[in-house]
Amino acid sequence: MMFKLRYSRKASILEWDSDSFTDCLPCEADAIEEEITELVQKLEVGPKWWPGMESLSLEEANGEARRVCESKLLAALDGFPNLPHASTQWNGYKYKRSNTGLSLEDWGDEEVTDANRTENKDGTVSYEAHAIHFADPYGGLCNVVKLVIKVEVIPADIASK
Repeated sequence: MMFKLRYSRKASILEWDSDSFTDCLPCEADAIEEEITELVQKLEVGPKWWPGMESLSLEEANGEARRVCESKLLAALDGFPNLPHASTQWNGYKYKRSNTGLSLEDWGDEEVTDANRTENKDGTVSYEAHAIHFADPYGGLCNVVKLVIKVEVIPADIASK
C-alpha cells in the first residue's frame, strides 16, 4: 500500500489587543476587526496534498510527515514576507503586556516532537504543531493569533477518492 501527505495551516485569533479599538467610532471598530480577521485568514492554507510525495511506503510517509511539519513550523516562525503585518514578535508582546496581569502562558509548541504525533489504528501518523503570530496592520498592536500546522499521512487509495 502507498501513502500521501496532506498539509494544512489554520489560524485563529486567541486574544484581541484592546488598543485596536481605542479612539475610534463603533463603525470604525467593525472595519478594523474585519481587516484584522482578513489578515488572519490569509495565514490559512489547505488542506492540500504535499507535492512530490505521491507514492511513499508507510515508513517513508510517517518519517516525511514529521520532516514536513518541522519545515512548515520553522517557516511560520520565520514569518511571512508577503504578509509583513503578521509577525512572530513574542518578546514585544511580553513587554507590552507585562503590566496587565495577563497570563503569558506558552501557546506555541515551537518544535515538533513525539508529543505532537498522533498514531492511527492503520499505522499512519499525523503531526500537529502550534506557533504564535500577531496580526497588526497598523504597527504597535498585539492581536494574538495561533497557527495550527498539521501534516497527515493518508493511504493513497483513500486520497484518490
